Amino acid sequence: MSEALRHIEALAALLPAAQRSAHAYAQEIDLFSGAGEIEAAHGSGRAYLAATRLALLQSEAAEALQEIRNRAVDLDPAARRPDDALSLELADILIRLLELSGYLGVDLGAALVAKTAGTLGGYRHGGVRF
Repeated sequence: MSEALRHIEALAALLPAAQRSAHAYAQEIDLFSGAGEIEAAHGSGRAYLAATRLALLQSEAAEALQEIRNRAVDLDPAARRPDDALSLELADILIRLLELSGYLGVDLGAALVAKTAGTLGGYRHGGVRF
């Protein structure tokens, strides 16, 4: 097994606890107030809430892109600070992703291992290598 896969598996082992923590954090700060009522009141409530959570994740990605486009943040990795605007937006993306995957019951760790296990030998998404 490659070193990259060993690191991915180590990360994957941590993800279930991170997902639970992100969900607890979202509840603690009342990130989705009223969500329970929406889910209970509508037949498609869970799908609506999942789509809303995914849209919020997308908006965080757009905010990170805007930070890069504004060129107000130094993109040199040596200049990266944990509290700069780009770092905070990327943290928001991670929180939203962990919370959404937990809400949907996705074992993100297992999915990460499944996705990467067969791809290190030349996987091309849509036929394009980046």
